[in-house]
Amino acid sequence: MRKTFTMSTALLIAGLSLAGCSSSDSETSASESPMVGGMTECTKEAVQPFVDEAALALATDGSTDTMMPIDDLQCADGWAVANGTLGPKDAPADGPQGAPTKFIFQAEGQFWILKNQEQVCGTGGENYSADAQVPKAIYADACVFG
Repeated sequence: MRKTFTMSTALLIAGLSLAGCSSSDSETSASESPMVGGMTECTKEAVQPFVDEAALALATDGSTDTMMPIDDLQCADGWAVANGTLGPKDAPADGPQGAPTKFIFQAEGQFWILKNQEQVCGTGGENYSADAQVPKAIYADACVFG
């Protein structure tokens, strides 16, 4: 009986000690280091840097002069589709500009994360399908070419 009482008392004291530590730690950490974050904005100005990064990643020759100004931006439920013409920065105004391109992004905190069209559009083709991750509101713009 004495062993049971001693063990129960030790567990109770340990539990109270941990509870006291955890509450003071969370209060201290919250006041000493506030969380940094933010939310994405669905504007051409906010999405353009992420489009620029994606465009540069497509330059197979290591070129840093590839760009795609956003011509059209559609957003819904934390997703964005940026459409434009991907090409060289120094393309002549009266000559070939580049290729029509679209980039699909998903918002994660304050960042737009580039997504692979084949992975997020599902198997619906021209019709929205249940396995699509892209919201139905922008599915046609993100997933249907034509």
